[in-house]
Amino acid sequence: MIKFLIRIFRIKGLTKLYQHRKMFLNVFRTFLLYLENPERSIWGSITLEEEEGIKYAVEQASKYDGPIIEIGALFGHTTNLIVSEKKTDVPMIAIDNLGWNPFYLPKETHRVILTRTIRYALEHCSTQFYEGDLAVFYDENHDLKPSMVFIDALHDYESVKKDINWAVSNQCAIISGHDYSSDCPGVMKAVDESFDEVRFFGTVWVAVNKILLK
Repeated sequence: MIKFLIRIFRIKGLTKLYQHRKMFLNVFRTFLLYLENPERSIWGSITLEEEEGIKYAVEQASKYDGPIIEIGALFGHTTNLIVSEKKTDVPMIAIDNLGWNPFYLPKETHRVILTRTIRYALEHCSTQFYEGDLAVFYDENHDLKPSMVFIDALHDYESVKKDINWAVSNQCAIISGHDYSSDCPGVMKAVDESFDEVRFFGTVWVAVNKILLK
């Protein structure tokens, strides 16, 4: 009887694996990418050098008024770093539509992980989470003037360019982001076209909105 039950369990398990084989394959590829590239920042992870870049960006932003906007919160690790460096009363808005994560978790699970990760920031550090489409956020906040925008959502050229253009047109002082590397040519092209001077910390880039300096 026990052998029969084990056999049934194995059959059902294999059936589940087959039904979700594409998802499991993607998760396995993600695991291998993390495993084989411990020195790189991949999909939400940041190196110590890149942490210094984010700290530098927040420090520069503290010279200006306005909230800090994070475009692409994912699991909230960068959110917590920014929050730990900013003044408690400086507003921060972390934005994510929960449309993607490297482990292909359902949106409901993704939301729970993110909001629990940044719970202290939400409750004690003038931070809010905006779940929704970036275009809607931009339309709703066309008069918002941030002190800093950190761009780390979609990495194609058109998306990054739109994020930068919104930040520039809204007179954001410090415009920064992640994944400036050959792995993300769209990010490199958008940044290179938009700014004459950029500081780099690993794949984190930091630029000052020159409009404010004229």
